[in-house]
Amino acid sequence: MKIKTEDLLIQQNDFLQRQNDLIEQHNLLLQQQNKILQQSSNLNKLLPDDKKEFVENLYTDEMRNGFLVTSHRKKLWNVQIGLINEFARICKKHNLRWFAEYGTLLGAARHKGFIPWDDDVDLVMLRPDYAKFKQIAAEEIKYPYYMDNFFDYRSGDDKTSSPEEEKFPKVSNDNGGWPFFDMFFKIRDSRTTMIEFPNRKNVNQGIWIDVFVWDPLPPFENDQQMSICNAGAILNVATLHPQAIQQAIEEKQPLPIDLDFLQKFLKLSFRQKGIFVEKFLKDNHFPSEYVGRLNFNFLIQKAKKYKTADFENLITLPFEKIEILAPANYDEHLKITYGDWRKMVFTHVHVKEYSTDIPYTEYFRQSAI
Repeated sequence: MKIKTEDLLIQQNDFLQRQNDLIEQHNLLLQQQNKILQQSSNLNKLLPDDKKEFVENLYTDEMRNGFLVTSHRKKLWNVQIGLINEFARICKKHNLRWFAEYGTLLGAARHKGFIPWDDDVDLVMLRPDYAKFKQIAAEEIKYPYYMDNFFDYRSGDDKTSSPEEEKFPKVSNDNGGWPFFDMFFKIRDSRTTMIEFPNRKNVNQGIWIDVFVWDPLPPFENDQQMSICNAGAILNVATLHPQAIQQAIEEKQPLPIDLDFLQKFLKLSFRQKGIFVEKFLKDNHFPSEYVGRLNFNFLIQKAKKYKTADFENLITLPFEKIEILAPANYDEHLKITYGDWRKMVFTHVHVKEYSTDIPYTEYFRQSAI
């Protein structure tokens, strides 16, 4: 039986029409889907930060760079981004500079978000902005947020403490862990749990982000600036690791600071030393070509330094579903910090137990630890 050409054309036209109808229906479905997504996005913007979703597919496990990222970990990240937003809000209100560094900058540059196996946030401020943030923090940071200063503790090694210091928790130096690691502060969410020290039931252990401070590093214009830098580094270490400085004194190692003053400084409480050092570095701050962390690494000449000019014009980088501030030449920063930063290197996590649903107070109330 022969099929007429006209019949073939009719069948072909019918097929094309049905195909066009399907395409049109598909387009309508896409438009409806986009409308729903837009409404969801607008709704997300109206929600308080603790209800927003800052991480894609928040409630779904997924593989990222060969690493299993669970929904549980994504919820941790979500709270941490909420903390970033609260910190950024305060900084914007008071015209303060901050930027991502260390693992957070690496994650933004390499993964457009968290490093898949990371569980913390590293932000940095230069000393003047850091000092101003400290001044306004009490009026800006309200429950459920909590500012955790490194010096708001009593050291278990303190020989004496004043009555006004009794309200601060006493902690032992756990091999240089918080708060004996470095001079910085954390911002925590008190509605959550992130257990770094199971034996410290008396301190806030909500999910946190870290905010570090950078100070001037050499070369300097004159000897006075070098003296300030040396003194700041010595006092930093004398605060966090007094035994190391005491040993250096006993071994009669040359120290670039008056020894009589240093001996008196070592007798202060941990809190008194921390407050003194921060005030000393704030009051004696000066412009410099380079900045970085003024800690033990500086004394052993291993401090990593970065050009101050890099922070005059910051850029934004994608970080999960938000954007985060970073130095424009972040590639150079990451090379200084990590070398070949594009190479994947797995690092250990900070904690094993955390919850975005249970406050740390409830965790310790029910925990058998």
